[in-house]
Amino acid sequence: GTGNMGSASWGGGNGAGGVAPLMNTPSFNSRATAHMTFKALLKISPDLDVGTLHQLVVEKNFDTGKQLKDFPTEKIEGKRIGIVGIGNIGREVAKIAQAFRMEVVVHARPRHQKWIESEGFIYAPSIEDAAKGADFISFHTGLGAPNPESGKFENEGMIGESVLNGLNDGAVLINYDRGEVVDSQALDKALASGKIRYAAIDADIFKNPSTGEITGPMAPYLDLEKKYSGKLELLPHAAADTEHVSRVEGAKQAVDQILSVIHFKTTINLKGDLPEGYSDGGATTVSGVGKVTPKRLSETVTDDEFLSKMRQTTEEITAIWGALASTPNPERRAELIERYGSQLILASNSYASLIEGAGLKGPYSE
Repeated sequence: GTGNMGSASWGGGNGAGGVAPLMNTPSFNSRATAHMTFKALLKISPDLDVGTLHQLVVEKNFDTGKQLKDFPTEKIEGKRIGIVGIGNIGREVAKIAQAFRMEVVVHARPRHQKWIESEGFIYAPSIEDAAKGADFISFHTGLGAPNPESGKFENEGMIGESVLNGLNDGAVLINYDRGEVVDSQALDKALASGKIRYAAIDADIFKNPSTGEITGPMAPYLDLEKKYSGKLELLPHAAADTEHVSRVEGAKQAVDQILSVIHFKTTINLKGDLPEGYSDGGATTVSGVGKVTPKRLSETVTDDEFLSKMRQTTEEITAIWGALASTPNPERRAELIERYGSQLILASNSYASLIEGAGLKGPYSE
């Protein structure tokens, strides 16, 4: 990732106007971060008191038929989750939530709307719209570009009272992005009122070895944890950096990109402006994470077996749906369903699996 580096040689953290190319290695830890985000959510809901039940069972002090009624819970299916940002991590979180049959509402820039809706998510024009009526909210925007005038980043404190007040009472907030994105004072009020019942924060924390002073974006949350004990879970920006395989693969990719720049003056996964004398080699990401690139699509169509299967399934699907659409007679439609229903669903399942397996589902890199 590019982080928030400020070197003028590559135009700072956003790669604007630098003489050297700024690149990143997106997607390698996206799924790991999304999994940790959902781990935080599932610790809270469904809210079955697993620890107490375990202890009662171990003590042989439980009768399922008589006592289970004393531990009611509710599933997360049908619950509304607001997701702010539809980058690689945000989209992976949205996909997991969708698999749990949650109502997934996503806020991103307007240019993403058609792609968000194409995957079955609900598009929210504003952050407030994403938060309105949500039972859970998760942020994946990054800090954004630095503002020279204010000395702050674009997205610092953007999650304030106007956003949090729109949540359902007793909502769960998850910030496994950047600690500064959430206004800690607004979170304080939301915890006090019960608007938020639990907050999971993953942010950098630094300790001065001489004085013991704690700094970094985690610092303001430490006071909140004391004030609302048991209502916060605080991690040291660990969600994206604790899965070893992804870190190794990302490091290998970084080396390949550096060698490409040194030997061929070709950038891969360029961030910001392309400096003079360099060519843009496009993007490379983990299959199925982030945008479908022209390179990914080109590689896929060289697989003749894949193309044959895709053609077969799409022709079957088109033929059967075409027959159903062109037959207004209910009895005739019933006959077609009786005859071809199994074939239609089988072909549809195969098509979905082929697309998913080839990493061709998601927004396209236009």
